[in-house]
Amino acid sequence: MTGSASHGVDELLSVAGIDPAAGVQVVSVGRLVTIAFDPSLPLILLADPAAPASAVLPGRHARSGPRAVLGSLYPNDHQLLELLHRAAHRLEDLDDAALAAASWLVPALDPVENIASPHGMAAISARLRAPDGCPWDQKQTHLSLRPYLLEEAYETIDAIEQGTPADLEEELGDLLLQVILHAQFAAEAGSFDLTDVYRSIGSKIIRRHPHVFGTVSVDGVDQVVSNWETIKADERAERGKAQEGAFAGVARALPALPGSREIQERASALGWDWDAIDGVWEKVAEEIEELREAATDEARLHELGDVLFAIVNLGRWMKLDPEEALRTANRRWVARYRAVEALADERGIDLAKLSLMEKDVLWNEVKAR
Repeated sequence: MTGSASHGVDELLSVAGIDPAAGVQVVSVGRLVTIAFDPSLPLILLADPAAPASAVLPGRHARSGPRAVLGSLYPNDHQLLELLHRAAHRLEDLDDAALAAASWLVPALDPVENIASPHGMAAISARLRAPDGCPWDQKQTHLSLRPYLLEEAYETIDAIEQGTPADLEEELGDLLLQVILHAQFAAEAGSFDLTDVYRSIGSKIIRRHPHVFGTVSVDGVDQVVSNWETIKADERAERGKAQEGAFAGVARALPALPGSREIQERASALGWDWDAIDGVWEKVAEEIEELREAATDEARLHELGDVLFAIVNLGRWMKLDPEEALRTANRRWVARYRAVEALADERGIDLAKLSLMEKDVLWNEVKAR
């Protein structure tokens, strides 16, 4: 920044009493909704009367305009200093027009109070692990948190399928906490930190979407998936892992159904697939017949696995998630059984004393409803 603009910023820093060497962010009000910034550092907003009143920050689709963006990160009673007149105003008393018409100092939040940004959560996790932090958090390791990572992932899925937006917001936060804690453990060991996690996933997504961030042209979703697998194979080769094969990246900890689907999705992307769904139906029928003819427990276990593998492939061809299908079937069965219990109770029937045929009558009545 040079010339009069630089001189103006220097004057604003002087009025605000900020030493830039200690860290400061300077941005036009008009750019506020399009950039990421850290509320734990002081923020100087430069007047921008031409700033659009309803610009939307990508990823903050509910935050329209600079006032809403600030309101999502700072408390309503946060004091902003209007630098020309050195007058303090609470954030809740300002609107987009007032912000755009003047230059402001937005004081930094304490890192632990900076709860509405990833920077704040990193500080919170470090505080939990400090010598005077939480005894439970101090004892945790990557291995000890494994059950919680799985639990939070499944609770997030449940919120997606059956919960409210508020439920999903909460569960995504719980899941994010697991990521932040694992990054904290790694930072303490000197391996990597949360910034490295952001950088890694950001670089990967850009690299694997050359049709968005590069010059590659694609014709539909199938080509996107095929390119993705090709790029992953190149990445494995660069890391010296090509000898591990195309399926080396399939997580061994995945439950069997999603693991099977991942294997078959990857095989399809590599060109190992049926020409049409008719072949899949025939394979399902073939595997069921082989299960019917299996003579030993070992053979039946083998053939049952083949049946399930073929069923997963059928679901993939139908664009259906077998894990979701089975969870839905489980919930439906339990709901029907509870309805049968309620119906039996309503009619004064002891369900435990009914024959299977009599239970089926109640079951079919509930099912028909």
